[in-house]
Amino acid sequence: MTDEQNTGTTGDERSNAARRPTRRKSLDEHIVEMDGIVALAPSARCRSLGAVRLTGAAALILGAAVMAVGFVITTLCLILAPDLLSAVLTEGNDAAPGVGEQTLTYGACAFAVGAGATALGFTVLGAARRRVDTHGALTTADLAAAPKNLADPFRRAVTAAETIRSSVAYREHWMTDVDLDAALWDLAQHVQAGTRLHAELKAAPDGPEYRGQIDQARAAHAECLMHVRGGADRLVGLAQRVEAFDRELSEPARRAELEKSRELRAQRDAERAARLSVVVTEVEAIEPALGGVVDRATGVLDAYDELPKNPSELHG
Repeated sequence: MTDEQNTGTTGDERSNAARRPTRRKSLDEHIVEMDGIVALAPSARCRSLGAVRLTGAAALILGAAVMAVGFVITTLCLILAPDLLSAVLTEGNDAAPGVGEQTLTYGACAFAVGAGATALGFTVLGAARRRVDTHGALTTADLAAAPKNLADPFRRAVTAAETIRSSVAYREHWMTDVDLDAALWDLAQHVQAGTRLHAELKAAPDGPEYRGQIDQARAAHAECLMHVRGGADRLVGLAQRVEAFDRELSEPARRAELEKSRELRAQRDAERAARLSVVVTEVEAIEPALGGVVDRATGVLDAYDELPKNPSELHG
């Protein structure tokens, strides 16, 4: 199988990707990609978990740098002065250490501190990954194990989502309230479910008593396929429309018209919201007189109902 078949991309798609403006990804996005994660559940995309990943990455990078510096210093000291190590180990407490001994000590301490920070970074990143696995994620391994008719459309959807993210329209907030991660996670769940159904159908029993369950599983599998394919097609179509809109934004005159229209729409929406608030305030300020009137009238009628019904009883 070729690389083109593995990724599900064509030459035209690659050429379009080459012409597409690149987007600078955040450090957390790079960490997630390096961890082999393709799509995350909404609960796994919380800021607190992202902060944990950044903390772990910072500790790992800083620790590795400090450890490398300590290793270089220690190695150079031992190469240039092989007797320094024995001098440091055998020197009495009262003796003042020389420059070489101090340098060797500092290098060894830096190496130890860096190693500890690196281990801490790995631990924190491992804990974050376990938390992600608890919430839900689609990994590159999951995608590699998925059937081709599920994996290829999902890869197309990921490419389309990245096209939208890289667009001027998306980055400059011409498109508001567009959660691409939620859309990808929707498709990712169907990929996971479809993969499990595919495996279970291959191992399903052949007995006639299981025919109903097998037919139901096949229908669910077909629904997963249709959902992933249809979702990918919709995202690809959306990406094409976004690219067309980007071309409009690249024309100064058209961009000025669109900006003016956006300002007018925002102003109109603000005015409508203000009028709505005024009406709500007016409704809340209405005197609730009806209830009191009905209660008083009901009381009078109740009093009349308590009077004797026979006229003779009135004179008795």
